[in-house]
Amino acid sequence: MRSGDSIARARTFARNAHVTTSSVVPPLDYERLRDSLAAAGAVIAVAELHGGVCGALCAGGLAAARRWLAGAFDDGELAAPTGAVAEELEELVTTSARMLEGDELKFEPLQPSDEAPLAEQVEALAAWCQGFLNGIGSTAPAAARGVPENGALGEILRDFAEISRAGLSDDEAEGRDSPDFALAEIHEYVRVSAQIAFEELASLRAAVERDVH
Repeated sequence: MRSGDSIARARTFARNAHVTTSSVVPPLDYERLRDSLAAAGAVIAVAELHGGVCGALCAGGLAAARRWLAGAFDDGELAAPTGAVAEELEELVTTSARMLEGDELKFEPLQPSDEAPLAEQVEALAAWCQGFLNGIGSTAPAAARGVPENGALGEILRDFAEISRAGLSDDEAEGRDSPDFALAEIHEYVRVSAQIAFEELASLRAAVERDVH
């Protein structure tokens, strides 16, 4: 796997914090939404879509997340979602907001099941982080550029940028080598870091929401 300091920090974080992968069953269904979008003719990565929604939620709240989601379909080749798909996407936004706002650490990035091929799981987590960065950057670009490098949020965004480039080597993907990382620990780091980012961006989110209203 292409990895670096952020992967090492993810493993250290999980061990030192004595946390394990959440036992909470996510109320959102990755496979169902993926299939619904595909049936509607939308070729868009579910994990990246959810990451973008969550980044926009962190930086601007519900209205910003809905705008980001609409923008994801604002393409000449994609029709705006309607009917059941639109309802599922609204559920994606509102459920994600409730999880991020909760104080019980129940947030989960929307990902394939553990039974999915490892390469698919790694790709989805990388796509989720890419979407999260996009959601923050497009919602509050000036704030994203001005994040202090030595702060918690700055470290999270840098780590997410590195994780977004993660992938298995050819030998790992074909099973000839074992990956040099623990995906569950990186997932846990991303899961908790998203909630930390939500807290760190509270004042920015409030300002954006005031401007909207």
